[in-house]
Formats: sequence, C-alpha cells, structure tokens
Amino acid sequence: MSDKNYTTFIDSAGRNIFGESVEETDSNIKVGNPVMILVQQQENGQMAVQLYPLFFAEFIQPDASDTRYSAFTYPKASIAMASDFEVDPRIVEQYEKIVNPTLVPADEVTDPEVVKLFDENDK
Repeated sequence: MSDKNYTTFIDSAGRNIFGESVEETDSNIKVGNPVMILVQQQENGQMAVQLYPLFFAEFIQPDASDTRYSAFTYPKASIAMASDFEVDPRIVEQYEKIVNPTLVPADEVTDPEVVKLFDENDK
C-alpha cells in the first residue's frame, strides 16, 4: 500500500474505523486522522462505500506548516482489532484524498469517478 502503517478496527460504538497507526502499546493504539467506513445500500441495490472523518480538519488550528492533523488514542480493551487481512487499496486511496486533499481550480472540477468495490456479478 504505502510506507504508512494503516490500521482498522471496530470501536466501542460499532463503527468501522480506519487510519494511520502512529503509536501502539500493549494497552492502547493511537490513530492519526481516523475515518469511519460506512457502507450503505443505494436505491438501485448497489452498495456505496463512504469515508467520513471522525473529526473534521476544518475544526483544527493549522500548525506552522499549515497542516491540520488529529490523533486519537483508543484503549485496546474496548475495540476489536482487525487481523489477517489488508484493506482494499481503493479504500486507502480514498482515505488519502480525504486527509491530504488537493485543491483544484473551480473551472477544472468534473464529476467524481464512481469506484465499484462490489462487482454486480458477485451475487
């Protein structure tokens, strides 16, 4: 995927959390810029996958390098850690676009590409 160490887990509220693991001890994991992975069924029966930041960067005071960064520490005793699989690279790509957005001039904005994570033929 990349040189970053990503992690995913289910938190105590039942949310699927994904983010960059920045520090881990026997009892806690610190996750940078965590997002919630939400899967919803659309009217046409297909599934839509969306990532929502747990804390919006717009609410954070930028540091000296104009970076907005959030990190949260989760006690391992209250979460279900993922293991024995890697998250699809398209989720990582979408995550990186959310936490590291690229500004595009308004006259260059086009309709976003739809990424199909679930093939209709897999029914």
